[in-house]
Amino acid sequence: MSMTIEYVRFACADPEQLASHRDRLISVLRERYGSDFLGAHLARCEDGSLLDLILWASPEAAARAAKEMPGDPAAGDFFRLIGEVHEMRHAEVLHSSRQ
Repeated sequence: MSMTIEYVRFACADPEQLASHRDRLISVLRERYGSDFLGAHLARCEDGSLLDLILWASPEAAARAAKEMPGDPAAGDFFRLIGEVHEMRHAEVLHSSRQ
């Protein structure tokens, strides 16, 4: 079992409103996936698109959440604000460090 990054780059008409719903989404991820959810970062790219990076304990947890969460009513306020998804991938973490 290896850590997995979920990488999603997408459009959003109102990034500030999306960010305001982020804490609720993170709470739902912690509640539903427990220790399989390791953390997340939301960023704005130079072209204005948004980038969501979520760290999972395994590829199975990442795949399960990718399937379940977009239609979950508890996270609906977040997902309704996402426009076109430009790219979504899962990647195995080969090396990690912290400052």
